[in-house]
Amino acid sequence: MVFGGFTGGPGFGGSGFGGPGWGGHGGPDFGFGGPGGPGSGGAGGPKSGGRRSRLKRAAFGTLALLLDGPADAAQIVQRTTEATHGAFTPPQEVAELAIGLLAGRGLVTVDNGVATLTELGRNLLAWRGVSSETAHAFFARAAQFGDVIKIRKELRELAGLARTITWSGTDEQKAKLTEAKAKVLAALTEAKKSLYGALAES
Repeated sequence: MVFGGFTGGPGFGGSGFGGPGWGGHGGPDFGFGGPGGPGSGGAGGPKSGGRRSRLKRAAFGTLALLLDGPADAAQIVQRTTEATHGAFTPPQEVAELAIGLLAGRGLVTVDNGVATLTELGRNLLAWRGVSSETAHAFFARAAQFGDVIKIRKELRELAGLARTITWSGTDEQKAKLTEAKAKVLAALTEAKKSLYGALAES
């Protein structure tokens, strides 16, 4: 079943508002990781589908937070931060894009930047079994993954920078990359040994 471009089954177990990431992709990031970064690809590029997927997840997270009442983008950012106990603070521009997407699907109305759930929006949330209480419980649980997501974000950015320098960097930049690569790989190897050791002890 499809509601305004959002697919999935009812409740947290569906492919939309269920499972990690409100879409089952790459952990509970709510799609609030930003519209792109180094190595993310340009519009229409190989990564553009991933950005659209993240935006849809961000939009659904925004929709759920609007159960607490009308809000503008800044208030959505604040609600996300509070609901995740400070683990996530989405860029305001992502919240603005999410509200725009919801408005385009008829799930919210927007007046002077303030979004309000429509009947269709409430029906979508109810169909998926999402209430204010269950949404906040999901945000609180997902907040436990905050450090994991921060690590993943940093590694993605690092990989993007390395890719850029490899393809188009100067000789000096490539020399810096070689130096940085050795340090990063050594640090990652040591970190993995430490974590495997911790798991073995448990």
